[in-house]
Amino acid sequence: MKRVKITDKRQSFATDSRSFMEDSIEFIHTSLSELGIAEKLVTKTELLAEEMIVQMIQHATTTDAVLYIRIRRFLGDTSVNFHMQGDEFNPFADAVETVRLTEKDDKDMEEAIRSIVMRSFGENFKYRHINNANWVRILSGQADQSMLVLTLTALVLGLIFGALAKLVFPEVLTTGLCTYLLTPVKTIFMNALKVIIAPVVFFSIVTCISQFNSILELGRLGAKVMGMYLLTTVIAVFLGISITLLVQPGEWAFALSGSVPTAAVTVDTSVDTSILNTIVNIVPSNFIAPFVQSDTLQIIFLAIVCGVAVGMIGKYSKTLKDLFEACNSLFLTITTMIARFIPAAVFCSVSLLVIELGGSSLLSVLGAGLTHVLITLCMLCVYGILVLVMARLNPLTFFRKNREGMLTSFTLCSSSASMPTNLRTCTDKLGISPKVCNFSIPLGATVNMDGTCIYLCVMGLFLARAYGVSVSPSSLFSIAVTIILLSLGAPGVPGAALVCMSVVLTALNVPVEAIGLIIAIDPLLDMFITMSNTTGDVMAALVVAKAEKLLDLEKYQSP
Repeated sequence: MKRVKITDKRQSFATDSRSFMEDSIEFIHTSLSELGIAEKLVTKTELLAEEMIVQMIQHATTTDAVLYIRIRRFLGDTSVNFHMQGDEFNPFADAVETVRLTEKDDKDMEEAIRSIVMRSFGENFKYRHINNANWVRILSGQADQSMLVLTLTALVLGLIFGALAKLVFPEVLTTGLCTYLLTPVKTIFMNALKVIIAPVVFFSIVTCISQFNSILELGRLGAKVMGMYLLTTVIAVFLGISITLLVQPGEWAFALSGSVPTAAVTVDTSVDTSILNTIVNIVPSNFIAPFVQSDTLQIIFLAIVCGVAVGMIGKYSKTLKDLFEACNSLFLTITTMIARFIPAAVFCSVSLLVIELGGSSLLSVLGAGLTHVLITLCMLCVYGILVLVMARLNPLTFFRKNREGMLTSFTLCSSSASMPTNLRTCTDKLGISPKVCNFSIPLGATVNMDGTCIYLCVMGLFLARAYGVSVSPSSLFSIAVTIILLSLGAPGVPGAALVCMSVVLTALNVPVEAIGLIIAIDPLLDMFITMSNTTGDVMAALVVAKAEKLLDLEKYQSP
């Protein structure tokens, strides 16, 4: 969908001010209503627009200055834009002063309500001063609901289309569709995401770090974030082992003493996932390689170093902070544009999954797969309990507002690819300060792998039982520690759990070829793995933000 300017209004305020204000608000109300924006959002926008118009007039440099009002729709998002020559002002500072008013007259109360509304817009309100002109953008309506519906629809249609292609269509036609349509679309979309992952991680963390007043403040936040990640990882491993031992999936299915054909096994077991190697490789040998190779841990290291250094270079600090913030906004905007094509990518990905999934292995590992899903649902309940107990917030609100991020993670099967959506969810819907989420979400995409831990526990013990390998209590403890350490080094990309699985099987004295038994359903389970991983990231960011008083409760509790 291309960018379209819907309406444009130019007006001078040199005439009657009351008539000017009424005319402007009426123009905004009519235009937004015609575009189908909900009435409550129209009213909210009008309150903020009236406040901005007043402030822009008060700071105008001449009495004959012209106020431009433009209402635009861009990829489903509707915004009201103001532009007027004038001196720079701080709308947020004015709002704070208004809220602190102690007078009880109607005018003061009205302005207090307006300022509260302005703060509730959060990232949906933008102000800048360029070339002696004030610019304001108010995002009135977003395409979140339509995107969610489109993504769910694409998921269902992908399942139906994949089943038809596998069971009804001729093999030649199915192969052609996969080769020339489904695979190229999926590859293009994933490549587009890979392009922006590195800059989004780098600039979001640099912008975040540069906002801290001291290293101690950053260290306290980092310690709390890592503490939450370690807590959820230990809980995930405990649930994975205990429930698997209780349910004993696949006990009735088979017990193998030989090996499995290796033709379907395409796992690179030479990857070093040791914790020592992970720590050593955090520091890159040059500045460019981490961006080329999309090495998230190395990018995080460089971002932290740059963010700390920005505050230590004196007079150039403000200039660099503005530059990094501008770059951060640029790549987040690009991410928003790319995210509009998620439904198409979901349709192609799910269709390919159904077409390529082999049926012979499904029955034998069905019990293990269902056990994994059960434990994942239990882990989601744990997240809700942590939100309720540690943050004292409504967990249902958390899941409702995070559903877009959970669905995106579920369909893309990549923590890194889902990162932009999770960042936007944290700031725009949950009210988490960028100080917290810009640091914790990129970090969590690399080191917080709760879903991966569950997968390794369930499938490791399942394959050990399938091959008749007994696991002693001491071996269970050793495997638990191994899985916790592996989760720190697992990359946030599709199929990473299979690489770690080879390490677990070796520790259990199970042939690595056993992976061939579960590789058929691995793409399905990878969806649940990624959803659990990213939900844990967002939950940890929410709890830490609440503890650090960096959570906008009004935005979190808003409908």
